[in-house]
Amino acid sequence: MKSKKYTVLFIPDSENNTRSYHFSKRTFLVTSSILCLSFIASIFSFYYLHIKSKEYSKIKQNYHKFAMERTRILDLSRDLERIIQMDDLIRLSLGSKIDLESKPILIDSSINLYQSRTNQISYVENIPSVAPISGFVSQRSEDLALYIKQSHNGIDIVSKEGSPILASASGVVVFSGWTYEFGNMIILYHGDDYFTHYAHNQENFKTQLDFVDRGEVIGLVGSTGLSSGPHLHFEIWHKSTPVDPFIFFPEYYPSDLTFKNE
Repeated sequence: MKSKKYTVLFIPDSENNTRSYHFSKRTFLVTSSILCLSFIASIFSFYYLHIKSKEYSKIKQNYHKFAMERTRILDLSRDLERIIQMDDLIRLSLGSKIDLESKPILIDSSINLYQSRTNQISYVENIPSVAPISGFVSQRSEDLALYIKQSHNGIDIVSKEGSPILASASGVVVFSGWTYEFGNMIILYHGDDYFTHYAHNQENFKTQLDFVDRGEVIGLVGSTGLSSGPHLHFEIWHKSTPVDPFIFFPEYYPSDLTFKNE
């Protein structure tokens, strides 16, 4: 006659306190089945979670990649918007094209060909070469201010309010007025696709279509527009692209207060 019970015997090394447990065949089979199913379920769960974890990591990587691409697209869109605004600003100030009554006479200042002060733009003097003010650089290109999330296309130079602002190169004033973000602002065109911007001015001394010499005073340092204190926001643009002013004015490096100077 077949046995219907199973006995599990535990014998210590000392052979004392031997314990035995009796199970019916049905209980043994049920328990064994539960343990096997639990083991299989654990393996399946581990495999499933491992696959899902890899999928999650891949999705997370793609998310960060898409977020970075989206940020780059937004930056490009803002730069494009800024260029369009600058173009509209110039067109609004001067018409559909720069027309100074007659074609500007391009001269070489190195041989002193100064025929007349009217409509002269020099190839030699149109490249920014005079620092607009002396002061400490509190923000550089591409750095973002605390509350301003748009691209920063120039540098902020902290200086005493009322300090004179110098034209970094000879040129013609294409805009002189007030904007919501930059307050009193002057934009100079220097020829050869060079533009310079001077913003947050306390006062503008020049008006549209005025010609200025390199180093001439065009305004005073102020804190107009969206500004946290007296400073000059200075930008250089060449062929519709913002250029880092430090390339033209390395003398600002010793007074650079940003982290990039550390």
